[in-house]
Amino acid sequence: MKVSPILAVSLVTTLVRFSSAASIPTWRTSEAVNWEQSKSRKETKWCDDVLGCLVLNDDWYWAGRPFNVLPDPRSEINTRFLLHTREDNGENKDTFITADQATIDASTFDPSKPIKFIIHGFIDTGFSNWLMDMTRSLLNYGDYNVIRVDWGGGSLPMYYSAAANSRVVGLEVAYLVNFFIDIYGVDPANIHLLGHSLGSHASGYAGEKITGLGRITGLDPAGPYFTNAPSFIRIDNTDAIFVDIIHTDASSILSLGYGTEQAMGNVDFYPNSGHDQPGCSPIAIAIELITDLIDGIRDLVACSHQRAIFLFTDSLKEPCPYLARECIDYASFEMGRCATCGDDNSQCARMGIRADEYTHKDRVNVKMYLDTDGVPPYCYFHYQVVVDTAYPRNAEQWVKGNLRLWLYGDNGKFIEDVKLTKEHERFDHGQPKHFMMKSHTDLSRVFRLEVKWTYDASLLEPGSYCWLFFCNKSLYLQSIKISPMDYYPEENRLDHETTLCNAGKVTEIKSRHTKVLISDSVCVYTP
Repeated sequence: MKVSPILAVSLVTTLVRFSSAASIPTWRTSEAVNWEQSKSRKETKWCDDVLGCLVLNDDWYWAGRPFNVLPDPRSEINTRFLLHTREDNGENKDTFITADQATIDASTFDPSKPIKFIIHGFIDTGFSNWLMDMTRSLLNYGDYNVIRVDWGGGSLPMYYSAAANSRVVGLEVAYLVNFFIDIYGVDPANIHLLGHSLGSHASGYAGEKITGLGRITGLDPAGPYFTNAPSFIRIDNTDAIFVDIIHTDASSILSLGYGTEQAMGNVDFYPNSGHDQPGCSPIAIAIELITDLIDGIRDLVACSHQRAIFLFTDSLKEPCPYLARECIDYASFEMGRCATCGDDNSQCARMGIRADEYTHKDRVNVKMYLDTDGVPPYCYFHYQVVVDTAYPRNAEQWVKGNLRLWLYGDNGKFIEDVKLTKEHERFDHGQPKHFMMKSHTDLSRVFRLEVKWTYDASLLEPGSYCWLFFCNKSLYLQSIKISPMDYYPEENRLDHETTLCNAGKVTEIKSRHTKVLISDSVCVYTP
């Protein structure tokens, strides 16, 4: 569900931005900013004595960016940095820091520890609830310096103005990071910028000014004004040693989103196709509006856009691996066609905090897919299921119906009554058929499988229906292979893969009947 920009701005500005007194920005008298008109009619400059200059010229004008303005004065954007560490002893306080040694020395900042910057986007502030939650989760996960970036003075409407202001935020972040490097000897490889929406592009602008920056995570980078833009306008893989992107509200020809479908990092993750996310339907949002007005309004405006934030935060809390697969497209992934990580493990990566464990950081724009739930915990375990049918002489060439599975793992866990197929699923006897199943339960290695077949042809396809008494409605199986897809590396996945059958014999399942298959060394799988 998408809301008009005017309504979105009104709702969020009124009910989200001013939901906390701490979120109201401090406005100061505008300081002197040098504006220079160049010889080119369109080229202008924004300059600051500390941060330097930003140029707006013909390179910034293109079809996807109809309005271009220079940023607001630095004092109005009012970028501020709030430090949190484990040494704060859990105190819920805001420690403001600047590029000033006395201020930093008086704080709990430790230059020997990794540094995480969290940068919000359009309309948000550094005091929005999600930044606080992510900060706490990061500190529970690791011993970091976590710095919340507040640029609430520049993130308000209009959008084209906020997009311009994000360039200044990038300069501010880069200035502080380079101060850490120069004064405290901080290793830039230990610095990680996490930006949501416009904050993703602000992170990219910062990365351009920081030599050797370790990592940037783009949380659903803003699409309007940035999709298909030149790389210097948007976040891209050259802005850090490793850039990972999570797309949750991608805009494409067929859908309108606040994010982008364009791959912009080393690895780009597309949970649930990267478009409309589960749990973001109008009905689900209506329920949330009743139970939590502020978060309900936020979801009404940008539920899928916000989901990237929650998925990353969930990866800090949830032991589920969030392992994604490279695939030609999401449809192929959903068909169970992309189970392997490849011999070199280059076709798998973990989405979220552990994305930087990816072993092939020299690759660019690698598209990875996975599915998530619509409510926490979001992470699913994925299973490839390959149904290898047999074709005995008495079988029909093909039948239509559905399969339901009961699966039992060697770790004592089980998954009951899973509908594997869609309605009127066609099985061609003698041919394997791939599926992808998901669950919150990790079965380790499946050793027992109960399979129920229900013949259910489509009346809209008369040729598929058994009108005569002697028509054979049975499904014939040679075996079913179950591959838990979330075991990594590839050797580990293969160790948990199992093929189940009936002592190597062809198994006939009559309509509305159930048969038991077990893991057996005599099973033979023929792809």
